[in-house]
Amino acid sequence: MQAASSALHTLSHNGRSTPLFSGNAFKTLSSQTRFRYHDRNYTSLTSKQQDTSHTSSTPSRRTLQALPISTLVRSLIVFSATALPARLLASIIRLTKKHVNTIESVGPLRWTFTKLLYENFCIGSQQDEIEIKTQELRRIGFTGIVLANAREAQPTKESHTGSVIDDAQCKEWVDNNLESVQQAEPGDYVGLRFTGAGAAASQFLSDFSAICKSQNLEEATKLYSDQMQYYISQVERICEAAEARRVRVLIDAESSTYQKAIDFAALEIMRRFNTSHRALVLNTYQLYLNSSAEKLKLHLDHSVKHGYVLGIKMVRGAYLHTELDKQSLHISKQHTDEAYDDTVKFLLREESGIAWKADIMLATHNAQSVRNAFDLYTSTYTISKENHRFKPQVRGLAFAQLMGMADEVSMELVNKIEQAKKKESTKHLTEVDTTSVYPRLGVYKYTAWGSLRDCLLYILRRAEENKDAAARTQDTAFAILRELRSRVLHRA
Repeated sequence: MQAASSALHTLSHNGRSTPLFSGNAFKTLSSQTRFRYHDRNYTSLTSKQQDTSHTSSTPSRRTLQALPISTLVRSLIVFSATALPARLLASIIRLTKKHVNTIESVGPLRWTFTKLLYENFCIGSQQDEIEIKTQELRRIGFTGIVLANAREAQPTKESHTGSVIDDAQCKEWVDNNLESVQQAEPGDYVGLRFTGAGAAASQFLSDFSAICKSQNLEEATKLYSDQMQYYISQVERICEAAEARRVRVLIDAESSTYQKAIDFAALEIMRRFNTSHRALVLNTYQLYLNSSAEKLKLHLDHSVKHGYVLGIKMVRGAYLHTELDKQSLHISKQHTDEAYDDTVKFLLREESGIAWKADIMLATHNAQSVRNAFDLYTSTYTISKENHRFKPQVRGLAFAQLMGMADEVSMELVNKIEQAKKKESTKHLTEVDTTSVYPRLGVYKYTAWGSLRDCLLYILRRAEENKDAAARTQDTAFAILRELRSRVLHRA
């Protein structure tokens, strides 16, 4: 554990040590991984520009044409709930959580919630059901799925949670995620939420992160060496099973209460498992935090120093309403959007002399961000290929949206990838090779599996975390209405 601490605590610059979590660390980044904000070719879209460009870049083909009408109608019914007043919707969520056992046991309620919420957002409870639905997604063009086990350890009322070492809830969490690995097919992903490991794990992650903030990383690793080593070993069990199954692992981001401990563990795990051509493990970066771009650059430097491919999953963020330090957030959504797009552009612009390698997933429902990234990646690849650069910095780019949401964004990507398959300059991006079952370009649906009860609790937790998601469902609802109208009018 001492080696892990020294490896992660500092990044060298001109012979000096820079704390990994230092607020001034970005100032000492090497020129290889700095943003080039003043590059005349470096632009970012404001919200107004995004709205304007949305219309002009929308493809002429009906994006939802491949989806069955049952899926469209169900989604439209579910999204209608987002039009309810926020307080009423929050009350319904709390009431549903309180009576989830009753819902599961009463036939008519079980049928209603299964047909609406469960089938809209979740993929099944058994191997055969998951396999059938995954194949359905593949048939309409999806590369695969990101699979999360819906069952998470429930909070305890006990004030003393004890150590995470040999904790029963943590062991159960590991077993559940090992089962997720077996439920997933080669070429898919599994999602891990670290605090889902239970009360003891959550307390340990919180305590470790708090020491990092108030003192430093070295002190945190000294105080929690045994627990961190044990926790990393449990996650590595899941990663070993995933590696054997040829399934990737996504480590979810969480609120800042836990994130420093999660980052510490993630870097150690990626350092072990991401040493081949592609990344097996991806860590998540939330761009609504104004420090995320700096942190990402430090992690890129760390990957260069220790010789591995950095796995990057980028999101805007899901914990806006629970972050205690409001100064850590961007001052507006526009600033968050710009930070996200700027970081994507930084990562996807191939430049000579850059030493880092990354595998990237953009988990976003923002249509314009998706279009910009897709176009930049494919054009950059084409230019690199023409210049005979066959070892690009970005080893692969994946996109992901939640199952049951943003289908118009997902299906537009499906259509774009189908077009890329037909072009000589880009078809290689859509194919798998002997080194990996993952193409260099793919689109996935993020979904949960498990019982109705577990999945309802999972869905409701996600709904509480994403209180602003209601506004983002409007585009999907309008896209569904346009598609239904086209079918009624028998349009081609």
